[in-house]
Amino acid sequence: MPTGEWMEGRVCQRVLVVGDADGGQGPLGIGLVEAGFRIQVARDASEALARVVRQPPDLVVTLDERSRLDGIELVRRLRETSNVPVVIVSAEGSIAKCEEAMRVGANRFLQKCCDLDRVGDVARELVQQMSGQSARRRAPTLTATEARMMRDHELFESLQRLLFETRGNIAEMARRMGKDRSTVRYHLKRFGMLDDHAQGTQRRGHFDAMQAGGREG
Repeated sequence: MPTGEWMEGRVCQRVLVVGDADGGQGPLGIGLVEAGFRIQVARDASEALARVVRQPPDLVVTLDERSRLDGIELVRRLRETSNVPVVIVSAEGSIAKCEEAMRVGANRFLQKCCDLDRVGDVARELVQQMSGQSARRRAPTLTATEARMMRDHELFESLQRLLFETRGNIAEMARRMGKDRSTVRYHLKRFGMLDDHAQGTQRRGHFDAMQAGGREG
């Protein structure tokens, strides 16, 4: 049984697993339990939304399979009221699907066919990040837009450094960041860095413009 020592003194974190045909008893659930999570299960989006309102979990992991559940629509509805971190595990691993998931507010996008063995590590990383952010932001001095821009700035700097160190090797960047390649590629494209590694000055101007727009908004 996991000790949960990495959870800042909490014995176990709660994860809500949505749309899992195995009811949390299969490979997905096993990976999360081994990572130190206590699993709650929701059959569909409606039940998941009700559970999040009634007793917010520390993390949501939703399976995105068109035959049973649209995980992206669930994330879109969750983001209307909640900032709980969300991992989408999708049977469809396309770049377009990943981009859509990130655009509506998913924190991570994993492919069911090849990423299930990483779900525990990804979930633990997300919860640790959220705990660290909460500790740094005890004083309510940042607006939601300012907090988002701060996170984007940190991510931009990290991507810029790794682009230089890896000479644009996205697989190596993903390995060092502990993310899947689809997620890294999405953020590179979002910051205008995907096909233009050499023009660092233009990228910086692009990001500064994003910052200025965020403050005005």
